[in-house]
Amino acid sequence: MRYATLLDAQMGEYPDSLVLTDGQMLEALATEVPEWVAKHKFEDWRSYGARHLMGSYADLYYHEWLRSMMEETRAQWARAAFRCRTQDPQGFFYACCKRDDGVYRYVGFRYGTEDCEYASGFLDMTYTPQGETK
Repeated sequence: MRYATLLDAQMGEYPDSLVLTDGQMLEALATEVPEWVAKHKFEDWRSYGARHLMGSYADLYYHEWLRSMMEETRAQWARAAFRCRTQDPQGFFYACCKRDDGVYRYVGFRYGTEDCEYASGFLDMTYTPQGETK
């Protein structure tokens, strides 16, 4: 389906969408924690089996690994955001599918008026509106 404006297209497909300014997106890129990181457990760590070799440092190594994985994910989000913004400067970032806790489940970028013209390359990125907590 073709819509008259980008906003019409976004709201027509995802009525609970929240349009994000570039500033809000930039802040989210720096502060949002990937959902998989929030749910990750020490026992799920790929090096968990070698924890006896690491001794008392296992916990430290795990938390450092988790931090580096989080930063890698944020860097992927930032590259996707930069690509979206530079390829389609008329588009906008959005968050949609608000959960009961006030957090939006998906973040994306609307670049066209066709229902399918959006990018959702922000894997496991959520958006917490300012003033609310996860």
